[in-house]
Amino acid sequence: MKKKHLAVATLFGLVLLGCSSGDGTTVRHLEEQSGSQSYLFYGEVEAKALGSLKNVSIIDSSNPDNPLLKQIDTSAIRYAVPSSSMAYDTETKKYSELTVQHLSYASGTKAYTVDMKRGESDPQAVQNSSADKLSDFTYTKVNYLGETNFLVAHDDELNQTVLITPDMNSTHSPIVFGDRKLLSVTYDSYGGPVTGYLVYNNDSKKVETCLSNMENCTEITGAGSRDYEGDVPGTTYSVLYSGGTIKRIDKSSGDVVEIALNGKEVKSGHGTTSFQGGSFYFIATDGTLNRVDIKNKKLIKIAKGDFIERIRSFTEEWVIFGSDVLLLAAKKDGSTTKPVKLIETDLTKGYKYVYYGMKERYLYVTYALDPKSGKTTFDACIFEDGEIECKANSFWAGIALSQEGVYSPESSLPYTPYAFVRMDVNDTYGGGTLKAIDPNYPFDDGIAMGSVSNYNFQTFLSNSRFLTSAIDSNGGIVLYAKDDTTFKVDAFYMNLLKENSLKKLTDNDVSKVTSGRDHCHGRHCMLCHSFAGGKIYGDINGTKTVHGYRIKFEFRNGDTLKAKVAKGGGENFAIDARKLQGDFTALVVDKDDNVVNQSAPYTHKGAKRANCNFCHARGGVTRHGAYGVITTHMTIE
Repeated sequence: MKKKHLAVATLFGLVLLGCSSGDGTTVRHLEEQSGSQSYLFYGEVEAKALGSLKNVSIIDSSNPDNPLLKQIDTSAIRYAVPSSSMAYDTETKKYSELTVQHLSYASGTKAYTVDMKRGESDPQAVQNSSADKLSDFTYTKVNYLGETNFLVAHDDELNQTVLITPDMNSTHSPIVFGDRKLLSVTYDSYGGPVTGYLVYNNDSKKVETCLSNMENCTEITGAGSRDYEGDVPGTTYSVLYSGGTIKRIDKSSGDVVEIALNGKEVKSGHGTTSFQGGSFYFIATDGTLNRVDIKNKKLIKIAKGDFIERIRSFTEEWVIFGSDVLLLAAKKDGSTTKPVKLIETDLTKGYKYVYYGMKERYLYVTYALDPKSGKTTFDACIFEDGEIECKANSFWAGIALSQEGVYSPESSLPYTPYAFVRMDVNDTYGGGTLKAIDPNYPFDDGIAMGSVSNYNFQTFLSNSRFLTSAIDSNGGIVLYAKDDTTFKVDAFYMNLLKENSLKKLTDNDVSKVTSGRDHCHGRHCMLCHSFAGGKIYGDINGTKTVHGYRIKFEFRNGDTLKAKVAKGGGENFAIDARKLQGDFTALVVDKDDNVVNQSAPYTHKGAKRANCNFCHARGGVTRHGAYGVITTHMTIE
């Protein structure tokens, strides 16, 4: 990436780098990938279950308006799941032929699979094993030479838990699995054939290795049901973590080696541990960020400070971490004397974290709110080699993967990118013009796919397993986006090789978005809820959820305004920041409009106080005079 001359300043002992914009004057076109091609799929996103699809259709990228296989009913499960494969050279770490192989799903009481490899005949749904009385479907993704999704279900006829693999068909009997949880597959050497499964026995509370027919299982070690952290890519090792100790399992031999953390205790909370590549990362109770090299059993301190709350992403050299307020980067080897500061959130600016950590780069998005107009603007930023470069009024919307490249397991996104999808000239909700961008020139103009208003194309990318990244088919990909004015989610098709190819594939009924997990994880809360908004709790500590309450705004001139309710786990609320003009009093009202709590009169200064959770944070972290979280109990007389 071409580097810009960036202003460097020191703030609170951290390096603060200014952002500059790419010139965007050169339009660069992508070259079509020549590897194997697969079909694409899309579905209607279920509002009540984050990431669920129903009424799934299979399409050919050459004719997205004419589905080849329509309306696959996935109402019985949460996901229609793809499996991918690739060829891999263990010495050079190069991969090739990365492609989607299967799409698995359940309909009624049966499991099905669709061969997604593009061929001469249309794709067909084939019953995936002879079992036809299945219930309690659960898919487990295993990363080995691609990603394979295995189905664990209950066979009512056998009265047994069974395992179903994507390559089964109607002639295969399901594998009797017992009361077990699938963890991974086993092999004698990385890159070699699969010999069986690594499982957790819920009854004995032991980790086991089992042959592929599940007839012979050997106990390896005791563990808790949630202790499994993952495989160490390129090796035969898997990792467990429990009670301050790491257990390294050799799946080829069954050997178990314990790795102590030198007396450090892992801090409890979401995002305080992460397993990436060959290392286990954790935030300790002493305020340090640490890395444990699994192969060499070496512990390295990366950073220290009370600003370390969550681990966000990884490149090969850097770990991205911080809190809801700070986004920081430090080198994995602990050589960074002061973490690099990527962005600090305040009342009117901040970041929307994404997990696009690649071999050399980390992609993220910053936002800024203009208190006078209430308009939100975004910048698409890249952190690379210790420097930051940003393109103003732009937004990273997605990534398409190269079918061949260098596999980088130390990065959050281990594959080589084929294309970046960038949204330019954003409206206040993140809509604008989608463009296909050559990753070698990330801030050049790219080819315009089309324009769409109010839809935010990063909404579901970071949490739903089939939406994390895309493998194109002759240039075609499917991305999902959320209309931040209505909270509904739709699927969009675009061909990265063709101008003006953007097509809206679904038109979900917004009236169905009334309850359940219809909020969008993986983004800053305020951006999910039209930027302006927050959450109402049932207690001052922010531990009890409530329903049936709203926020009412009373302005000095007598005008009033009520926030929308965006129900998730508690009473989330949202409002258009552009309507917050002038000083206001914030009131919590019940369904009958009775005031149950309120702020001091007219202490909130217009749109500058739109980011409610920034001041009314949980865990006792309040700012600008806030008493605590917003609750249904009166805190001001």
